[in-house]
Amino acid sequence: MISRLEFSCMGSVFTIEAERAKTLQRWLIEAEKRYSRFRTDSDISRLNVYPAGDEWIPISVELYSILEVVLCYMVKTESLFQPFLGAQLKALGYDRSFQDLQPEVEKKTAPAYQRGGILLHPDEPMVKKVLDVEMDLGGFVKGWSVDQIFQMTNKENVFIDGGGDMRFSFSEPQVIGVMNPFEQTTDIAQITVGSGAIATSNVLHRRWQTKNGEYHHILNGQTGENPRSNVVQATVMAGNTAEAEVYAKVLCMMDAGAGARWLKEKGIQAAAMIITDQKQILVTDNINDFSEGVKTAWISQRGNGQELQA
Repeated sequence: MISRLEFSCMGSVFTIEAERAKTLQRWLIEAEKRYSRFRTDSDISRLNVYPAGDEWIPISVELYSILEVVLCYMVKTESLFQPFLGAQLKALGYDRSFQDLQPEVEKKTAPAYQRGGILLHPDEPMVKKVLDVEMDLGGFVKGWSVDQIFQMTNKENVFIDGGGDMRFSFSEPQVIGVMNPFEQTTDIAQITVGSGAIATSNVLHRRWQTKNGEYHHILNGQTGENPRSNVVQATVMAGNTAEAEVYAKVLCMMDAGAGARWLKEKGIQAAAMIITDQKQILVTDNINDFSEGVKTAWISQRGNGQELQA
């Protein structure tokens, strides 16, 4: 019997509509314990406190498999996606769950920026920290977790939403709303879908103030700093939620037109809806490969479809 649950986990509100929803909820809560950088007893925190050196560090088979995928996405995105920026985020003041941040946090001197820094053992579930870096797998693990619990279902009439990271399979096409980044209580678009995965990244909402200025949670993996672009939100449809989450973040790191071209030139099997700071909507021309139709809140470019509202 399908049931519906709504609860907080991984810094987001999760909604699950599926059989055995309670079982899926328990799995998510345990995954948060294993992979949150905000828990001192998590696998990630234990690995983060290890100093760089020649020692091979045993890790779980599950974490090893996650890191294999993460490193592949680093290569695919030329390190724009970079999971080893935990120390930089902490220096900017993001050192605890977002809901626990103070109105104004202290910005500290960030450590020297270094790309990568983790080697995987070729035969055993072990890693070597060749650079003194800290991992932040929060966003990626959230999308990955949505995929994991989706695979635990019968994949029929399932809807999972982890703060915008979605995986679903409907018996009949359904309409899914995409949040308006400028007014959270409204949709900026509505997408008709049967099955698939969607993730949305946004630079407007997870922000905090310091005496040195305002910062947000997305860091450019090539610089270790907040990106400078005209994109405020990117929604990506892809084969799985983890993949959509990676590319949604990357699209927030470059201007809207450049991001759409980047997806196409790289041959990435994903479609995107990109919102700019000037309230323009750019929808990639392959959106119908992943949906059965899109309506946007206002028409700003050709091909955006019908308006939802005047």
